[in-house]
Amino acid sequence: MNTGRYRFMQDNLVEETYIENEKIQEANKQLERKKIDEEVKKEPEKAILILTFMRSGSTFLGELFNNNDDAFYIFEPLHEYSESGFSPRTIDLRLDLLTKNLKCNFTDLYDLSIPYDVFSEDLDLHDKLDTQGNFVFRSKHRRLCAQPFCFRDTELSQCNSVCGLVDAQLASKVCKSLIPVIKSIRFIEVGRLQQMAEDNNIDLKIIFLARDPRGIYGSRMKMYKTEVQDKEKLSKLHKSLTKQVCTHTSEFLAERNSSSWLKERSMIVRYEDVAMGPLGQSQRILHFAGFELTEKVKNWIKENTREKDTSSGAFETSRDSKKTALAWIDEVDSDSIQELQTFCSANMEILGYNQISEESTFEDILSFPTFYSG
Repeated sequence: MNTGRYRFMQDNLVEETYIENEKIQEANKQLERKKIDEEVKKEPEKAILILTFMRSGSTFLGELFNNNDDAFYIFEPLHEYSESGFSPRTIDLRLDLLTKNLKCNFTDLYDLSIPYDVFSEDLDLHDKLDTQGNFVFRSKHRRLCAQPFCFRDTELSQCNSVCGLVDAQLASKVCKSLIPVIKSIRFIEVGRLQQMAEDNNIDLKIIFLARDPRGIYGSRMKMYKTEVQDKEKLSKLHKSLTKQVCTHTSEFLAERNSSSWLKERSMIVRYEDVAMGPLGQSQRILHFAGFELTEKVKNWIKENTREKDTSSGAFETSRDSKKTALAWIDEVDSDSIQELQTFCSANMEILGYNQISEESTFEDILSFPTFYSG
């Protein structure tokens, strides 16, 4: 055999193989670049995040979206962190769970191979009612209490007992075809949201619901007054918690003021404005979020803001609604009012909540907030 010819053929084969491998590698690189380009060009997924604090009147705001056919409303998905509050130890865990929900990536609340009776053995009554089944606060989600998630459309109050477990995969699929809207009182670290949204290709809009801290305190005291005998201890606790709300609100306002991204993508809403002008404020909120004020939502607003009786706490006229929203002026003692408005003075000035004295009336409480641009 001609050794020289054999070596020549072998060298050619090696060279051809090398060239072929180079072509394959280049083709793979081009394919990878194409995938990256397509991902970059992919439209960001819209999502809405409502942030607020306990007793700030967020139920009404959330229901605007819960009753909207274009929204997939998600009520308090961070409830499992209720004991830890806004602890830095849980920030990454809370942000991760928030991201999954904004991306409609739902998983079962517990291992379905374990009977619910066993899973719930160590839960108190409050948590049993809130987490019954495999989807937290399932009975707060109108969509999850109707077909195809339930064999028939069901009243929210009967949802947990009538409907079976939520099909998490189906929930994800339906959610991704709509706009996810989350309401949470468990997240206020808004400085982490821009990076999260950009990393996950989320077109995020944030609605921050504020309430007069004196009103928050009054509402907290009313909520728990029949459960605790020691009123002084109760008052001290809720003044402390309300001051924490003021501190976190200060942090939000400062972050928003320093971030053009957050300022552009967030909206501040006052509870009192919604209470006194529900239809107009609802239209403003939905417009910001990219939703229409549909007849269905409009009818729901009218049904739920009409004064039905003297004990309902609902309202119809601007005058009556102002009294409802600002009822704390007649219910909270002057010492507590003075203590809270002194501690929270900076926030209150920005948000348009005026300092008052014992001679003040409803008309003296609110002024035009500095954050409104029109």
